[in-house]
Amino acid sequence: MAEAAAGMVWPLPAALCPVANFCFYSSIYLSSLFLAALSVRRYLGVAFPLRLRGRGHLGRVAAASAALWLLACSHCSIVFVASYHGGGLGRAGGRRGGLEVSGPGGLDLGGF
Repeated sequence: MAEAAAGMVWPLPAALCPVANFCFYSSIYLSSLFLAALSVRRYLGVAFPLRLRGRGHLGRVAAASAALWLLACSHCSIVFVASYHGGGLGRAGGRRGGLEVSGPGGLDLGGF
């Protein structure tokens, strides 16, 4: 919100840009993954009602949640790798102060 209020210029310290991007994209990934997991669980409950009836499996739910958090956070950690180590993925300090990625032929794919 601070970026939008400042006319799409990053007004905060540069170190907070990757943190803000990580939090934003992690929340999107996590909500999508948990909705998918909930859909699979409900499908299994409808497809196999007698097999899954009365089973709590708190340990499995906790393990699945931890795996989803690990998957989302490891996938979104690319913002830190790209902004601090470069790696040929883009350039730091673009038009929004964030990370911009160039595609094949110099095509601008937008910022993270």
